[in-house]
Amino acid sequence: MADNGNAGKAVKVASILLALLFLLNGGMKVAGMMVDQFSVWGYPAWFQYLIGVVEVLAGVGFLRRPTRFLAAVVVIPIMAGAIYTLVRAGAAGPAAVPAVALILALFVAKSSR
Repeated sequence: MADNGNAGKAVKVASILLALLFLLNGGMKVAGMMVDQFSVWGYPAWFQYLIGVVEVLAGVGFLRRPTRFLAAVVVIPIMAGAIYTLVRAGAAGPAAVPAVALILALFVAKSSR
């Protein structure tokens, strides 16, 4: 990107948005608030906790410049899996949230290398 000032700001904003998203959603999973939903989707309860821990760690990673790339790389397959799960469950509308997160994570990963 030609203008590193604006590009840097865009990466910061995207990283903060992703941090908030993953800290909130990951925290809900770690707290056990989505066990029923994961069961409906056909996943075991432990999978919710695993995804939650990874999302919380990624959320923290997005807050620090040296770990942004790793955080983005970690959440990309998780968001792809979330999109697949929601579409398979017939919830294409709610799949927009992980789709936007996936696009932002791709942007952060590309810009943070």
